[in-house]
Amino acid sequence: MPPAKAAASPDVTLQYSTPAGAWTDALPIGNGNLGAMVFGGTAQDRVQINDDTCWTGAPRVRPTRGTGLEPGRAPEILAAARAAVAAGDVPRAETLVQRLQSGRSQAYQPLVDLWITDAGAPEVTADYRRWLRLDEAVAGHSWSDGVAAVRQEVFASRPAGALVVDRRMRTPTDLVVRVGSDHRLFEVGAAGSPQGATWSALVRMPTVSTDPKAPGPAPGAPPSAPPAPGAGVTCAVALRLDTDGVVTVRTTGIEVRRATWLTVLLASRSDYAGAHHGLHGDGARLLAQASERLEQAGRRTFEDLRAAHVADHRALFDRVGLRLGGGPEPGLDTDARLREHRATGTDASLAALAFAYGRYLTIAGSRPGTLPLNLQGIWNESLRPPWRSNYTVNINTEMNYWPALSTNLAECDEPLRRWLEDLAAAGRGTAREIYGAGGWVAHHNSDAWAFTDPVGNGTNPARWSFWPFGGVWLTRHLIDHYDFTGDSGSLASARPVILGAARFVLDTLVTMPDGTLGTSPATSPENSFLTAEGTPGAVTASTTSDLAMARDLLTGVRRLAGVDVGNGVPFADEPLLARVDDALARLPGERIMADGRIAEWHLADLPEAEPEHRHQSHLFGVHPGTSIDPDQAPDLAAAALATLAARGLESTGWSLAWRLNLRARLRDPDGAQAAIDAFLRLVEPVGPAVVSVQGGGVYRSLLCAHPPFQIDGNFGFTAGVAELLVQGHRVSSDGAREVHLLPCLPPAWADGAVHGLRVRGAITVDLEWATGRLRTATLTADRDTTVTVRVGDDRAVHHLTAGRPTTIRP
Repeated sequence: MPPAKAAASPDVTLQYSTPAGAWTDALPIGNGNLGAMVFGGTAQDRVQINDDTCWTGAPRVRPTRGTGLEPGRAPEILAAARAAVAAGDVPRAETLVQRLQSGRSQAYQPLVDLWITDAGAPEVTADYRRWLRLDEAVAGHSWSDGVAAVRQEVFASRPAGALVVDRRMRTPTDLVVRVGSDHRLFEVGAAGSPQGATWSALVRMPTVSTDPKAPGPAPGAPPSAPPAPGAGVTCAVALRLDTDGVVTVRTTGIEVRRATWLTVLLASRSDYAGAHHGLHGDGARLLAQASERLEQAGRRTFEDLRAAHVADHRALFDRVGLRLGGGPEPGLDTDARLREHRATGTDASLAALAFAYGRYLTIAGSRPGTLPLNLQGIWNESLRPPWRSNYTVNINTEMNYWPALSTNLAECDEPLRRWLEDLAAAGRGTAREIYGAGGWVAHHNSDAWAFTDPVGNGTNPARWSFWPFGGVWLTRHLIDHYDFTGDSGSLASARPVILGAARFVLDTLVTMPDGTLGTSPATSPENSFLTAEGTPGAVTASTTSDLAMARDLLTGVRRLAGVDVGNGVPFADEPLLARVDDALARLPGERIMADGRIAEWHLADLPEAEPEHRHQSHLFGVHPGTSIDPDQAPDLAAAALATLAARGLESTGWSLAWRLNLRARLRDPDGAQAAIDAFLRLVEPVGPAVVSVQGGGVYRSLLCAHPPFQIDGNFGFTAGVAELLVQGHRVSSDGAREVHLLPCLPPAWADGAVHGLRVRGAITVDLEWATGRLRTATLTADRDTTVTVRVGDDRAVHHLTAGRPTTIRP
């Protein structure tokens, strides 16, 4: 049976009355390394499994760039493109930057499927239930046909390093357990005793594809011979089965007869050791390592495994909890709640569930030592996933980590911080070879191998292939990590990455005719303008997003300049700071157009090819930047609101989440409510190849629909909810941080409480409010500090002592 209602708040449980049909209906579990989608079938159940290190490709040598581009000529081509921009020749500028393209990122791959077949089970039962407990990170389903009752639980244990499936049956049942894959399984082994079995196989990921649009085999194609050991990622899969039934083991599956319980453990181990480390391809070693994980896990009972897993998960999950009034009818399925809220708008606690879900997915998908979350987190069933399920660094990878700091999961951003070191190492060569610049650069896409070059085959549109500010944007998270945690050790580790991105900016800024600094050639991520001939164009000079990101990074370097990163070493040296100060004095700010909006292209009011475009990169200064808000820059804040209004109310799922964060910073509660309601709109699955740039929302599982599935919106939504409740990005002229409580409370959230949110300055905040007004707030700082606490327009200075809660009652 499902968890008792008394033990499980509806705000932390997803529940359904049918098994998953589409993959996006299934429920995600993970331990950072292993991810799985749990379908909850009766006659046949599927658990689709990923390993975060299973990508196509391998460590790369430096590529040959562009179409017929000779080595060493890239800076010359770039200079010619800059001259074309200055001459107003947009088509020539775009043709020139296309010559710098040098291939594509690699694709994240599925690993295996675990199937449990019960030939005697009904396909549908009246009392079927399926659920995911976010507070326990356990998925389950149960059913009864009046004679036999079945209950199954599935979780991915971080302590055990294994996937755990446990099934309990009222009457003895015959089952078949098997593992399959769209990749070829080879070196399959199986062994068994009357009540137990082991099974193992090796899987090798494809190498670089010759078809830029197809990183894996064509759908339905027969499996080919695996790559040679070391040519692609090799992954070992090991399975252990324990039961009270009678076991017959075959390489094609494990037959279990007359069982009343069954526990399956599955572990994986690959030879991926980092973006710049070779692949050894030693299958025997990997199988031994995966089997050792299972041997250790198998020494513990299921109950012990479950208790250790739940304790590990709750140590992170329970730090933050949000309660909102206006809950659903008891027992209502999650997809029914989505439909009901769309019709009535009365289920405020649905937003609290989606908020908790984003935190849950962060814990499940990103743990120290793993790779960072990609476009689909760590969950993907397709050999050819949308957008390769890669790292898209012009918003999406960054958005994946927006809630990690504000919702008290700072440990979970370690994979991003560590991967950025690999990205910077690769990006130094790209900066030197293309731009003749110091520091490092990253463009539109990357992958497990830290791809940093302009994406494409020499003919792809410049609006997304040429954008050298990926590293500039990503480094904001490193600065944020220090601001939220005060961890000088992490800042010391991040220092080369941050300063490298700053050096690239300083080396590539160009002097404009009016003496200011700008960027050229430049694009505004994925957006286009109309040229004088009425055709779309993307390459120009000084896009607003470039200028805002450059100013944001250099301001961060200047602010951190004197921080001691160890042994009396300051964060930045004087020669670099002199360049930073000169650049900051010459970088222009955002410009307001005649129609009251913020200009996306800084030098001219260019007409937009897509007025309702999903990207709003020119609002970077609002969020995730901190330079524009209604107090510090009221005119720009008003222009930003006008810009959002012109973008419209419809967009992709992740864009709606971004707009929620922007509305929160601009203190627009009605606009925030509209973004929340649009995001929590049920989207029916229509197939993985269907791409929509309008009408996003969530699937039945609450996973974000671009559509298709793209997980960044889940994280962006959670971050946006936190921004609605507390903000701490402002610093007054005397250096005191301002903590703004309930800065943008949506109208439907009149009553509620939250505990454990974090703000910059290493401060934890608990809040309770009623009828839209704050009742109490408690601030607890990690170190002694002075803050200005703002409630509405009232401000009061408070001196916080490290570790001692300070309670405020307006």
